[in-house]
Amino acid sequence: MRTVQSAVAHPKNNFDAVRLIAALCVLFSHQLALGNLPEPRVLVVHTLGGVGVLVFFSISGFLVARSWNADPHIGRFAAKRLLRIWPGFAVVILLTACVLGPLVSPLSIQDYFTDIGFWRYFKNLLFKLQEVLPINFDGSPYPHSANGSLWTLPMELQCYLVLGLFGIVDLMLHRWRWLLMAVMLAVTVVYMVIPAAGEDWNNPWSWSRGCRDFLEFGMFFMAGGLFAVFRMHESPCKARWMLAACWVLGAAAVAANCNLLALWLVVPTTAVMISNASTPGLRRAGRFGNLSYGMYIYAFPVQQTLIWLYRDTLSWQTLLGLALAITLTLAFASWHLVEKRALQWKPRRAYVPA
Repeated sequence: MRTVQSAVAHPKNNFDAVRLIAALCVLFSHQLALGNLPEPRVLVVHTLGGVGVLVFFSISGFLVARSWNADPHIGRFAAKRLLRIWPGFAVVILLTACVLGPLVSPLSIQDYFTDIGFWRYFKNLLFKLQEVLPINFDGSPYPHSANGSLWTLPMELQCYLVLGLFGIVDLMLHRWRWLLMAVMLAVTVVYMVIPAAGEDWNNPWSWSRGCRDFLEFGMFFMAGGLFAVFRMHESPCKARWMLAACWVLGAAAVAANCNLLALWLVVPTTAVMISNASTPGLRRAGRFGNLSYGMYIYAFPVQQTLIWLYRDTLSWQTLLGLALAITLTLAFASWHLVEKRALQWKPRRAYVPA
C-alpha cells in the first residue's frame, strides 16, 4: 500500500529553500506593484519577481527532465505533471471565483453568480486563462485582476508537453543535440523574438506577448534540463566548473549589453547547483511541507484583498507582513489538504525483481 510519505518524501537538499526564496521574490515584487511603487529590476530586463519566475522554470526544467530519465513513460509522465500542478490550481480558482469574488464585487450576489464573466472564469480549469472577474479592488492599479500570478502556469504545462515530446523521440538521450537546441533557442529569443515583440509588449494577456514569454521561459526551462540531461548533479566537480564558466560568460554578456543572455547563463546554473547542494538550515526548509507553489498561487489575491481593505490605515510594511503570514498559512493548507493528497495518486513504475 502506497503511503503519503513515500509519495511525497523529499531528499535532503536545498530545493525547497530555493523555491521558497523565488516565491518570496514574486510576493515582494507584487506587493510593490500593487502599492503603486516601483519594482526592483535585475539587469534592467526583469523585475525581482520576474527573476523569481525564471528560477522556478529553471528548477522545473531540471526536475522534470530528471523525472523523465528515471521513468521514460509518457502516460505516467503526464499523470505526474498534472497531479502536481492542477489540483492546487483548481482549488485556488474555485476559492477565488466563489468565495473572494462575491465579497469584492460591486454586483449583487445574484447578479455576480449569473454574470458571464463569472462563468467564463472557470475556463481557467482547462488552463485557458481568463483573468477578469466581475470584481473591483478599488484603489488597486489592477482593480479587476483576480490573480495576476496564474498566467505563467499554462506556459509551464506547455514546457512539460514539449519535454515529453522530446522524450518520445529520444532527444533526451542525445545530450549535445539538447545543448545545441537550447543555445539556438536562447539566441533566437534574445536577438529575434524580443526585438520583434511589438506594441503588445505591455499586455501579458495578448497572444503575441504570450508566445514571446513562452519562448523566453522555455529557454530557461531547457537550460535547467541541461543539468539533468548531462547528469551534472552526479558530478559536483563538473557542476562547479560549469557554474564558474557560466558566470564568466554572463559577465561578458553584461559587458556586451546582452542582459537577458547573461541571466540565461547565470540563473539556471546557479539555481540548480545551489538546489542540489545540502546546506545546513536550508535543507530543512521543507520540513513543514513544499509551500512554494501554494505561496505563488495564493499571494496575489491575498495582497489585492489586504490593500483594498487597509491601504489607508496600515503601513506598506505591515501590509507586507500580513500578506506573507496569510499566504504562508494558505500555502500550508494547500500542501497538506490538497497537493500532498493528490500526489498519493502518482503512478509508479512497476517493480521487476532482478
